[in-house]
Amino acid sequence: MAVVTLLVTIAARFTPLASMLASGSMPAYDFQVWRPLVFSVTTSSILGAVLNGLLLVLIGHQIEPMIDSVQFAFLYLLCGVGGSTTISLAGVPYCFEGSMCGLFGLMAASAVVKYAQNQDIRADIVLLTMFIIWAIVMGSDIWIADIGAVVVGAVSGWAWLQTRWSSYRRQLGAGLAILAVCLAALTVTWVV
Repeated sequence: MAVVTLLVTIAARFTPLASMLASGSMPAYDFQVWRPLVFSVTTSSILGAVLNGLLLVLIGHQIEPMIDSVQFAFLYLLCGVGGSTTISLAGVPYCFEGSMCGLFGLMAASAVVKYAQNQDIRADIVLLTMFIIWAIVMGSDIWIADIGAVVVGAVSGWAWLQTRWSSYRRQLGAGLAILAVCLAALTVTWVV
């Protein structure tokens, strides 16, 4: 995911890829389903992509052993859909900064699992809060997407806890149900 984000960022510098992958509430984006699906691999700066990759490796080192690589990538992308959905619902017209949504969602999912295992999650909460406050202070609308990603990540972590002893199909079903809710909310914004 880190390499894909970096490649998308580099390609967006030299091509009109940013305008094709950005997400938001602009009427031109209505019914373009690929936008929310790839939102978590978008960032506007190469430095942001490198930092995202570094954080993804650090966070992934904790989370990926709990779930397999496919589920890890799916959860990362799903959290981006949650962020994209939130900015569309909030009326943010344009955003090409979704890579942190995947990270924040993964952190929220991890925090829910840790909490269920009676582990200390204060550091996770402080880190998430600091990043979101930083985005607000900087005047960016990305904090809205980050909140959506955290909610989707937390719900995904809870769903994983409910299905972890079940089959892989039940875990996939839970993820697809969350995806369906996000896409249904997006469809409402597209229609209204």
